[in-house]
Amino acid sequence: MSENQSSSNLVKILIGVAVVQLGVIIFLCMKLNTTSNEVEKLTGTVAINEDVINQKTKELESLSVDFERIKLEREKLGLVNDDLDKQLTTLNATIAELKKTKNLDASKRKQLEQLVASLRAEISKQDEQIANLKAENDSLTTDVSNLTKEKSKLGDSLNNVALKKSDLEGKLKFASILKADQFKITVLKENGKEIEDEDYKASKINRVKITFKLVDNKAAKQESKDFFMRLITPNGDAFSDATNGGGSTTLTDGTVINYTMKQTLNFDNSGQSLAFITFAGMKYVPGEYKTEIFCDGFKIGSGTFKVR
Repeated sequence: MSENQSSSNLVKILIGVAVVQLGVIIFLCMKLNTTSNEVEKLTGTVAINEDVINQKTKELESLSVDFERIKLEREKLGLVNDDLDKQLTTLNATIAELKKTKNLDASKRKQLEQLVASLRAEISKQDEQIANLKAENDSLTTDVSNLTKEKSKLGDSLNNVALKKSDLEGKLKFASILKADQFKITVLKENGKEIEDEDYKASKINRVKITFKLVDNKAAKQESKDFFMRLITPNGDAFSDATNGGGSTTLTDGTVINYTMKQTLNFDNSGQSLAFITFAGMKYVPGEYKTEIFCDGFKIGSGTFKVR
């Protein structure tokens, strides 16, 4: 083989080796490029997983806040929170587990989305229930307020009726007060002779006779009534001797008075007359004497006479 031919073969071999090396280099470059793309894809997937985890964590934490709010509102309304407490406990456990998760596959992501949708629906349901209960409470409060006002009005009306009734009873009682008229005061001597004068000598008085007539009064109740006579001396004291029919009685205004004599009459509104005759043996001093008649706790008449 000539020298030129040997050189030519060497050149061919070198060229072949260079081509092979170039092919290897190209293959390695392509492989490296493919690996870089896969690394970039993996890096992007990790970043996407972290964003999804953070997003779902925030959504679940927001829902947890809503559940706490609903729990407080239900407590204010006096509702039991047993089921809500269980849901809240499960939700908080899910949040804690999600914060520890590094990779979120499609199945787990779908479960979280379903959980978020379910919790939002539950919150919406609870909010609607609370709104309805508040509306019912407001309505009940309004009804109670109206009933209280009606009760107050009824109470005022009953008070007015009671006052009017009391006023009417007072007027009827006042109207029913009897009146003694046509007073006549005479003196009986020891022999029984009756004397009528403007004034009397003390030596001639054995007993005093007081007569009067009851004025017509259709408002007065026709029944048995007690009449009290007071004989008042010039010094203002009333004769009141228990052994001779005297005693005490209480008037309508609460005043207790001593009376000289008492007489019971079946009042029939026929213009009846009554007569009181004092007991013998009373000593009469000079001056003006007064007689008062009481019935049903009221003074119904009076008269005077003088002793010299």
